[in-house]
Amino acid sequence: MKSNSTHEPYPIFPLAKRLSHTPIPQSVSLHMHYYSPKSTLSIGCIVFSILFMYSCRNRPLPWNGPSLQQPRNQLILEQLQNDSIPPLMDMSFFAKPSWASPAQHNFSGKITIPQTPIVFPLIRELRSGENVFPACELAFISHQGELIPRQKRIIHTKGDSYWDIILGTGAIWQEETDDSWSRASFPFTLTDRYMGQTRNCVGTFLYQKEEISKLCIQCSQETADVDDRQLGNMQGKLEASFQAKMYEDSAKIVQQHKAFNNNRLQVLPLDQIDQNGRVAAYFEKGIYTNASTSIGAILLSDTLYIHPPNTRHGRYPYPNDMRFGLYSVTKSMAGALSLCYLAQRYGSEIFNAKITDYVPAMASQPAWQGVSFSHCLNMVTGTVGSERAEHLLEPMIIPLKAEEAIHNISTLGDEVPGPGEAFNYASTNFFVLSYAMQSFVQEKEGTDSSYWELVRKHVLEPVGAGDLHLLHTIEDSTLGIPWLAYGICPTIDEAAKIALLFANEGRYKGRQLLHPDRVREIFGKSNWEGHSTQNDFRGSGYHHSFWSKTIHTSSCPVEIRYMLGFGENYVVFLPSGTVIFRFLDEHDLNIDKLIKSVEEIRSSCQ
Repeated sequence: MKSNSTHEPYPIFPLAKRLSHTPIPQSVSLHMHYYSPKSTLSIGCIVFSILFMYSCRNRPLPWNGPSLQQPRNQLILEQLQNDSIPPLMDMSFFAKPSWASPAQHNFSGKITIPQTPIVFPLIRELRSGENVFPACELAFISHQGELIPRQKRIIHTKGDSYWDIILGTGAIWQEETDDSWSRASFPFTLTDRYMGQTRNCVGTFLYQKEEISKLCIQCSQETADVDDRQLGNMQGKLEASFQAKMYEDSAKIVQQHKAFNNNRLQVLPLDQIDQNGRVAAYFEKGIYTNASTSIGAILLSDTLYIHPPNTRHGRYPYPNDMRFGLYSVTKSMAGALSLCYLAQRYGSEIFNAKITDYVPAMASQPAWQGVSFSHCLNMVTGTVGSERAEHLLEPMIIPLKAEEAIHNISTLGDEVPGPGEAFNYASTNFFVLSYAMQSFVQEKEGTDSSYWELVRKHVLEPVGAGDLHLLHTIEDSTLGIPWLAYGICPTIDEAAKIALLFANEGRYKGRQLLHPDRVREIFGKSNWEGHSTQNDFRGSGYHHSFWSKTIHTSSCPVEIRYMLGFGENYVVFLPSGTVIFRFLDEHDLNIDKLIKSVEEIRSSCQ
């Protein structure tokens, strides 16, 4: 049996041209595969220099244009009725201005948008459908100046577009120069069906009781794959038909929306606790992508302190509705969450359940004998796997279907040493875990049951994160099971509520939602020490999908636990109870100074 326990050095360029006609990210041999753990300082400098030069070619052009002034000179009625696409502009042109008055007309009805080409310049050849806005139907109702989508979960689209769409809550208002027309805008997220990148966009239109203008859209911010040259602005003008309609359940939707808003975590500006700006400095413009950190926030005493989320074209107008593609953060935020919930529901022994009992394709495979659910969660399966194309892209991502992916993974082979003995990072482990948890739940609850829907109903909805999106397999145009290795797209509120649940050892308002002992194991509050990563460059320990390492502050050494995903998306848990969120899409694993700055606000050294 051949060992393959070393990590692949970070892939600087996309995969071979043989994938150029496949609508799948070309550098997707990656997810948690940064720099070689054996790199010397000089090699690291070379790698950084290459990344810097490469990313300078990759970055969208800088922009420093005017913001909205009264009266507006962009997105006026004439421009929204003609066919020309306006230039990229400050996001303030898409937002409700302070001088607006209440809308003359309420809004209630369905907007139908046909499949439409949009402008999406990248420095690589576009894949099929990347520059196509999807055909879709968007239904809204308005209430007290808000434009509320009737469907807040993902809208799965059909046709030639690369994208699905998730709507957020927008606004309606009146501007003096719009005459008999009212104005609306709304946030939305475009996300792909393969890896879960997110592009935060805004759309705007003018409307009367029975008529709307064309929609103008702009996307100036994303959490995407810098190595695959995915960073770039989108813009377009969409033809749209409108069917005015009063919905029977409008009052219920408004009530649900109010309850949702009332259950949001309190949000305050970061500068209230970061007066010297030291923390904010780490949440500013990126090092070499010309794109700001998607969002930076500190969770302190159940309050979120957020640094203003900037785009390449000014402040994003709907920060509460931004979604972030966090890649391998999914392993913790959804994987550990799911197994810890099932342990609470069925008993802690599920961690020791055998994969071969629940994944038929593995039953006859020598490599998978003795592998448990816990081994998959902790990346110690003793099976062949890595983030290289032959171990991830080809067997798991390209198929898109569960049974084919599981069959491919089952044939990868054996490793030395065996189950439970050595850490080896392989995203395929988490898809096997997802498949096994689904089979386990179906055995307990019936064939129509879904483990993820149980998690949604009994964990996410109670804490106020019921609309959380997670990428699933596609089974003949229907949703299958979560990939679980990647594909989570939370808002900052959803991410913080899940983090807070873990920080509170799985308790929420007096109810134990996650198994307390298993959560304590994550945070080093038990006799279980987790698994050494043999000084992996991402962290020194791995604990039920959470990384760990020690930060030496001026006062004491601080042992931290953290979720980590491609692009260096971090959710960091400090012993003080503080949680740090930093979501971006460039390679910056050095978070020590950020943590030390946060420790100055509330110290863990007590």
